[in-house]
Amino acid sequence: MIGSVLLALTLSAQAAQAEPPMPRRAESLYRANCQICHGPNGTGSPVMQGLAFKNRKWKHGGTQAAVVKTITNGVQGTVMQSFKDRLSPAEIGALAVLVRSFDPSMKPAPVKKR
Repeated sequence: MIGSVLLALTLSAQAAQAEPPMPRRAESLYRANCQICHGPNGTGSPVMQGLAFKNRKWKHGGTQAAVVKTITNGVQGTVMQSFKDRLSPAEIGALAVLVRSFDPSMKPAPVKKR
């Protein structure tokens, strides 16, 4: 009986420490790293004008691959910094999916087949 309770508590603690699903993680990462410049839901920010994701031309490309490259490497000569040393490739990919979803004119990124 005590062993079962300890096992249940251990599993519960592990579940609580687990990372949230990637879409929710991307939202959290966006709020922490991107929202200050790009605004909530990609609508732009009073701090940094012209950085909305909606209804505008994407200067550095709007494909999934182009957005991943921009987040990964940043854009030299602009305030867009590189996140390759702070975020994993999976996190960057999830952020790219999220920011592309802010623009209703964007087609969803293709789903990778296993």
